[in-house]
Amino acid sequence: MTGVAVAFALAYAVVNAFGAWAVVRHRSAMGAGFFVAAVLLTVGGVGLAYALHGALVLVTLGALAASATSYWHARVRLRRVVPWRHLLRAVAGLATVLAAWAALVSR
Repeated sequence: MTGVAVAFALAYAVVNAFGAWAVVRHRSAMGAGFFVAAVLLTVGGVGLAYALHGALVLVTLGALAASATSYWHARVRLRRVVPWRHLLRAVAGLATVLAAWAALVSR
């Protein structure tokens, strides 16, 4: 289960790193939001690999930051919020957090 949780966290971090790269030239604060989410998810994913209980907090904060920044990006930059996309992102974040929790509980 740990491998799945680490893979989820790191994959979600890659998505946010791409988001940071895509918007940093136009909106530096928004790019920083995506970057912070990617960093939290990466460090949390590595923490999960080492079974550190603080990793769950990092992954949770990273998932929340990712969802909030994505919504902010849709409102400000794209000027159009597509609810099903944000719901899908929230489900991905929740799946990542639940996988992290299950990985830590199973140890």
